[in-house]
Order: sequence, then structure tokens, then C-alpha cells
Amino acid sequence: MRFGIHVGVGQGFRKALDEAQAAGCDCIQIFAGNPRAFKLGKYDAAEWAEFKRLREERDIRPVVIHTSYLINLATANPDLHAKSAALLAHDLSVAAKAGIEYVNTHLGSYVNQDRQIGFAQVCDTIARAIAQTPPGPMLLLENSAGAGSLCGGTLEELGAIVRAVDSPRVGVCIDTAHAWAAGYDLASEKGMKRFVDLLAQHIGLARVHALHVNDTQVQLGEKRDRHWHVGKGQIGSAGFRRLFAVKGLSHAAAICETPKTPELDRRNVATVKRLAGAKATRTARGTTVRKRPEHSGPKSGRKRA
Repeated sequence: MRFGIHVGVGQGFRKALDEAQAAGCDCIQIFAGNPRAFKLGKYDAAEWAEFKRLREERDIRPVVIHTSYLINLATANPDLHAKSAALLAHDLSVAAKAGIEYVNTHLGSYVNQDRQIGFAQVCDTIARAIAQTPPGPMLLLENSAGAGSLCGGTLEELGAIVRAVDSPRVGVCIDTAHAWAAGYDLASEKGMKRFVDLLAQHIGLARVHALHVNDTQVQLGEKRDRHWHVGKGQIGSAGFRRLFAVKGLSHAAAICETPKTPELDRRNVATVKRLAGAKATRTARGTTVRKRPEHSGPKSGRKRA
């Protein structure tokens, strides 16, 4: 398992990677454009090539592009749907050209759309995006907090989309704060076992390629998307330790989307690594990096939080 944060690239890729390394990251998530606009960014081949060179040099992998927050693949509004499909295809194309491994997207909301019609539309849009963009990156579908008519709030629905699209280039990103808000108890041993069993049944652990490791202060099942510092919220240290102990998820990239300052990023990454049972080493640049030993995992019985 590799660990990281979301970093901004507005001030250049080098600074973004410097920020990631200062926080102790070995993987990152970025936006490929403005996350709150429908504007398609211009692809600068030289800049993205330099980004690829820098991250290979620093062993930052994988990289996840998070699509715009405005994307809604389930909407009945034809203009909004067309813009959303175009943004999704744009980010997949950027990822393919830049050698980026994953594109992560929210699915949006049905609003007043019939759910069966909206579900079919989501699946069709994803299938078209995969078919019409260059091969390479995998598209990860993120679970939602389940509020109102949001798509993807249950593991059953998320798994049904994955099966309907039926492409090896489609996987899943599990956001822990969203799962908690949707009613999945990740804090207790019994609740985590049930969650992992459902994940394996409806999606398959091998399909989970990223984890958004976010704690939350909202109540279980409250269906509000509020992220908090790892181990400091309702899920707690024990919940995350149990999640990281699941062997079938050890391949997934663990990315924090917690409240940000350089110091808070460093603390959250350090906490995640500690809870995952990672071993600290020191790089030539003096940056702390932790690697999870292959022969042992985190011990769920630890009392220390």
C-alpha cells in the first residue's frame, strides 16, 4: 500500500511534488483542470511530460486525477450531461497521454430522473468514455454519501454499475467518510467485517484501486459529506487500523482528503502509515517514507490509538 494526499498543481508540477514529498507521500491525487468549472483545460505535452519525468524520478506512484465536482452522469438535463461526459473524456485522455494510472469520478445525482433510466445512462456514459478515449488509465467510480438521489451510495449499486459496464478499465474508489455517512459502520469490528464482506460480494476487493481515507464528525448514516482528520472522528483509529489490515485491499492507494495545511497533511499521512503498520525509513532527501512489511500487517488488537 502506498500513501498520499490531494495536491494542487496550479503553481506547477514541481511544487506539487515538493509538497507531496514534504508530507511523506509516495502517491498523489490531482485535478487536471478547474474542479468547479466546465472548462476543458488545454493539454500542454511538454508540461505533462516533465510531470511524468519528475514523479518517476521521485517514485511518486500511482497518480490519480480527480474529475470536476460538477460532473453529473445521472442527470436528466441533456446540457449538463453532455458537459459532464466531455469532462470525463477529457480527463481520461489527459491521463492516457501523461501516463497517469487512474481517473476518479463522482457519479452525480438522479435528481428527478427515474432511477432505472438514470442508472442505464450512467453505465452507457462510462462505457462510451472508456471506448472513445485512448487505452491506459483505469476509471475509478467513487461511492457517494447517499444523500437524496445521489448515485453510488450503496455498494450494491456501485457494483451493479461495474458489472453492467463490464470493462477491465473500470474500478472503484472507496471513500471512508462517504461510506460512514451512507450508513456503513466502519468503527466497530462487526461493522467493518460486514462492510468488507459486502464489498467483496458486490464489487470484489481486487476492483478497489484507491481508498480516500477520511474520518468524519457526522453521525452514522447522516448522509452528509464532511471530511475530518484520520483517527480524530467517528471512524477512529481502530476503524482505520482494521481497514488497513484487510489483505485484499493492500494493493490500493490510500489518499487523504482531509482539511489541509502542510503540517496537517504531514500529520494525517503519518497517522495513516502508523495505523497501516508501515515501517519508517529515511530517503536521501531526508523525507520520511514508510513501507508496510510484507510479512506482517497491522494488529487489530493494539490498544494504542
